[in-house]
Amino acid sequence: MLSVPALSVLLLAGCGKDSPGTAPPPQAAQGKGTPVVSFEGGAVTLEQLQTYISQMNPAARTRVQSVEQRREYAEGLARFELFVREAQRQGLEKDPEVLEAAKRAMVQRLLHKEFEEKAAPVTPEDIAAYYEMNKAEFVSPARWRYSHLLVPAPQGSADRAAKKKLAQALLEKARKLQPLDFDGFDALGGEASGNPDTKPASADTHLVTAEELKERLGPEVAAAAGKLQRVGDTSAVVESPKGFHLLKLTDLRPERNQPLDAVSSMLRSRIARERRDASVSAYTVKLQEQAQFKTDTAALEKLQVNIQAPQEASSGPVPGYLPAPQPVR
Repeated sequence: MLSVPALSVLLLAGCGKDSPGTAPPPQAAQGKGTPVVSFEGGAVTLEQLQTYISQMNPAARTRVQSVEQRREYAEGLARFELFVREAQRQGLEKDPEVLEAAKRAMVQRLLHKEFEEKAAPVTPEDIAAYYEMNKAEFVSPARWRYSHLLVPAPQGSADRAAKKKLAQALLEKARKLQPLDFDGFDALGGEASGNPDTKPASADTHLVTAEELKERLGPEVAAAAGKLQRVGDTSAVVESPKGFHLLKLTDLRPERNQPLDAVSSMLRSRIARERRDASVSAYTVKLQEQAQFKTDTAALEKLQVNIQAPQEASSGPVPGYLPAPQPVR
């Protein structure tokens, strides 16, 4: 029986070359190099071992320091080769699961070859240009969002005093609500406007800067809004030439000021990912066009999908799948 360390090495040796700290499986030597572990028709050579160890990360190398550790590693590689040969002798290279695994490995290798190895490096100029194009994401002024109620009473109107009393009464109702009961506050809009058909959504200012709020609702309202510090805070009645206002702070977004240097690493990864996604999509479209790819929707409509039916026993490996190409921006 193989020991746990030997099995671990066997499995690690079987991982792809992209696995960190591991080495690819050995190929049977054909009289080349210095044999370390020999077996009929092949060997693990000193030169192979040196190459594999050079490709390990420092942490993995600590596990092959002593001669005994090196022996276990070398013999584990050779044992893996023996298992491969036995699997081949039994014809398992034609097994459906093996073939499916090979297809998946080929697709992964194709993706790496076409879109990782051939990818152009992301330059500092690329990062700077992307930052400028998306600067609002990294540099933006503080913004606030309010629910705003207006009791209309133009300056000089005969009922202005009565409307002020109405605004005070609405404030008392608002203060009896839970601080975060935004829907309850917005529902007071019909009473405030005198129009019962007023939609609660009309109270929403959406996110605005202090200057935008001032331009929209006037300096009196903007000054009162500036005193609201926490989400859920409600203003006193605010008097303006248009009438009487009530405000509730519903959201706030602090000022953002992320310089290029602070986000450069993140942008490098994002640009590389977006480029890769776009390249994969274009490549997929090309392959589909070359293969005259088409789908029979009428046939799909005949497909039976019963979510209540019991799951049947598997008849083979789960097939590989790739999503549809995304539109290139």
